Amino acid sequence: MKRLAIFITAFSLLFTTSITAAYAANSESATPAPKKVMFYLKPDISVEMNGVRQVFKDAKNQIVYPIIYNGSTYLPIRAMSALMKEPVEWDSGSKTVYIGKTISHPIKDTALIPVNAAVSAKDDKNTNWGTEPGLVAGYSKPDVLVMYDFVIISCKDVNGGTIYPINYNGSIYLPLRTLSNLMGEPIDWDGEAKKICIGDGEDEPEEDEPIVEEPEIEIDKTAVLFKDLYDREEALYYEATAKITNIKDATTEEKQVIASTASENYLKAGSIALEIKNVDQSDFTEEEKEVYDKLAAFAESNEYYILVLENIAYLAASDSDYSMLAETFLYFAMEAQTKMEAVRESLPRTER
Repeated sequence: MKRLAIFITAFSLLFTTSITAAYAANSESATPAPKKVMFYLKPDISVEMNGVRQVFKDAKNQIVYPIIYNGSTYLPIRAMSALMKEPVEWDSGSKTVYIGKTISHPIKDTALIPVNAAVSAKDDKNTNWGTEPGLVAGYSKPDVLVMYDFVIISCKDVNGGTIYPINYNGSIYLPLRTLSNLMGEPIDWDGEAKKICIGDGEDEPEEDEPIVEEPEIEIDKTAVLFKDLYDREEALYYEATAKITNIKDATTEEKQVIASTASENYLKAGSIALEIKNVDQSDFTEEEKEVYDKLAAFAESNEYYILVLENIAYLAASDSDYSMLAETFLYFAMEAQTKMEAVRESLPRTER
């Protein structure tokens, strides 16, 4: 419930205080306020990925370094995304960092990866190692949300306590432990060499490997079908939401375009829902029938949700008050999110 409630706050800027009050009744606890903090800038700490030293750069192509705050090492989030080979996007309206699937690219295969944010030290020609370690100031940012493939990431320290992103000189930093969890890679600290080692410490072997015949894999066509339908429904949910999130600040012309495309989203939602309804269930196992029912429920809820978004868009385009839809919006947003997660957790593997 907490993950869902936090996500809904990203869209509260659509409405007046009525939705804020409605959300407050659903949230579990108040989020701590951002605060100014002091931490150590550590250019003397090197970071290696599979044995190769990395140079990190911000969006302005300036070199950035690890920081240490309260005993936890942090890395800039653009560099972390580059190391993970994942897209990254910042949405200032909702103060959300998206890694992997983003609002602009819910199907992440179409998004660019910030490869220049983490480059091999030997390949970088503008390295400046003259920065000295020292105590600097930045901000702890509990109001910044971080999502990986549209799932909220909670950062923990070594003792399991919640820690928050840090903003230093306009760059958002996340704990190194979070990177380790997301990548599924071991991360070791060499205190004597002041070196962080990510991965197994060596590059992939260059030499030819013996050819091993792999067993033929039987594709589970039902699982593939479910995954395809789910991916399209999920992408549509976030695409439709992204179009109206900042509608309060849009120009009249932009609002009209948003309204028109919101109608297209609603038609598409109806089309996918009908496609799901027409799926032949005669050969489904009990487990497949259960997944199908959850998928159909998500599609129905998503269609209602996008219809609400369409109504909001047209009211905004005509300069009409749409705050009366606040509670309806919140209800369907939470319902669609809940059913979407239920499908995600029950999807079968696509191969046997």
